Amino acid sequence: MRILLISCRFPTDLQRDVQGTFRRFNLFLDAFKAIAQLDLLFYVPATVDYSADAIATHQKALSQHWGTSINLFLCPQHTVDNSGPKWRRQFAPIFDFRAQGNFAITRGTQQLETLETCLERQPDAVFCHRLESMTPILQTRQTLPPLFFDLDDVEHISFARQIRQPPTRLVTKLYYFQIPALFWGERRSIQTALRTFVCSQLDQQYLTEQWRLKGVVSVPNAVSIPEAQSICPEPTNMFLGGYYYYPNLNAANFLIEQIWPQIIKVRPDAKLIIAGTHPENIRSYHSEIPGVEFTGFVENLDALYARSRIVCCPILSGGGTRVKIIEAAAYGKPIVATPIGAEGLSLVDGDDVLIKSSAQEIAMA
Repeated sequence: MRILLISCRFPTDLQRDVQGTFRRFNLFLDAFKAIAQLDLLFYVPATVDYSADAIATHQKALSQHWGTSINLFLCPQHTVDNSGPKWRRQFAPIFDFRAQGNFAITRGTQQLETLETCLERQPDAVFCHRLESMTPILQTRQTLPPLFFDLDDVEHISFARQIRQPPTRLVTKLYYFQIPALFWGERRSIQTALRTFVCSQLDQQYLTEQWRLKGVVSVPNAVSIPEAQSICPEPTNMFLGGYYYYPNLNAANFLIEQIWPQIIKVRPDAKLIIAGTHPENIRSYHSEIPGVEFTGFVENLDALYARSRIVCCPILSGGGTRVKIIEAAAYGKPIVATPIGAEGLSLVDGDDVLIKSSAQEIAMA
């Protein structure tokens, strides 16, 4: 049996590419490698070398990393041509989700031809990781084997939440006109797939009950349960994420600028650890805020959680479920989160987690 896996999230650093998106992809890959030979097609940024020699090197490294033999295919992402009239660039995303943001990177002729080359190997099934991987699938006229689609985030909900984040301007509100096309792109993708996987029963119910879509099932995010730790005696709060991702970046700014001043006023001895890659994107990174430590990437998560008394997850946008909260729960840490931060998880407010909305409520919690 042969399965073709398609993704735009190519792991260029196997030690550091361990964020939630990569973990979810690996969850499916671990299941598939037990039953099939794997062909992997990644649409990669232009900075990634996709020559024959480079592909052979990547294939060997990934096979060793994942503990299974793979056949690797790399294709550069489509470069959007912005040379045309401005009105066309503004209006095209309103009518076609494939002209929007990340969904445009797989829409070109080269990306379609690479997919069809992989399909000529006659896979018994195709697995598409996230909505951007579905774009060439929707364009091909070749007969497809059974298709499985990991939606991960319900993208039109995630996009609408992002638009609502401040600062909001008239030009920002115009992005609402793109949501119908994005929804219809998701709908068509779900209808094309034999099964569509989402992160939570909440997303499954939304798609099956409100939109009457079939074949949607919940495959929750998961982490390994670590050894129990003793409670950290120090008043240390921690937030973990990759700050190239807007919801994490926005949450870090919200935590440092609006929540943390209220905490430090009451507990001057408190500490805040901001852990994860690309902290330089955070507005206050160079401001030397009292009590705030930016660690960057942390290799030893056991040590990081051992230093943390409380995990805070003030996420204000995004979709799916937060692996960072599942992980904090696995470590047995008290968690304070926003409703979106804890969304889709079987954690009970007041028992497993404290769920609050405003900066003052989160600080008090």
